[in-house]
Amino acid sequence: MEWSDERGLGPNLITFPPEHEEKALEAYRTWIRLFELHRYYTWVVDRFHLSTAVHQERQERTFDIEQIERRLLPLGFAVVLCTRTPESFAAAREERLRVSANPSQYDDLDVFVREQDALREAAARSALPVLELDVTNRSEAELTDVVTDWYVARNLLHQDH
Repeated sequence: MEWSDERGLGPNLITFPPEHEEKALEAYRTWIRLFELHRYYTWVVDRFHLSTAVHQERQERTFDIEQIERRLLPLGFAVVLCTRTPESFAAAREERLRVSANPSQYDDLDVFVREQDALREAAARSALPVLELDVTNRSEAELTDVVTDWYVARNLLHQDH
């Protein structure tokens, strides 16, 4: 029988079982090669290697992000870690329930608070520049301005690294 995660989904870049690790690494290498070939594009990649590391650690497995970051760093990649205050998760859940195909995943909000803490820890270990961005009660326009200003201040946009 094909492996599936707790949601019934098959292997992916985050929740893969040990026997699929080489396939996951190959997928990461393929993505990074695409980034290298198109280095002057502006890439926004959601839930990339830190999510994988956090999930694999929860499964008591190590996922070495060093080799990934070693290739991302010269391309000007950075981590924008979107967070929210713990007390704002309930309001965010109400918003997500309107579009979720799996509303029961939002029953225990402590899971999300713990995951946010784990992502903070992973970001703190990252070799990439990190911006922790509190999204609580902020508009998309304001958040976009904060990220753009941060990238410009760090000279990360479209330079030859």
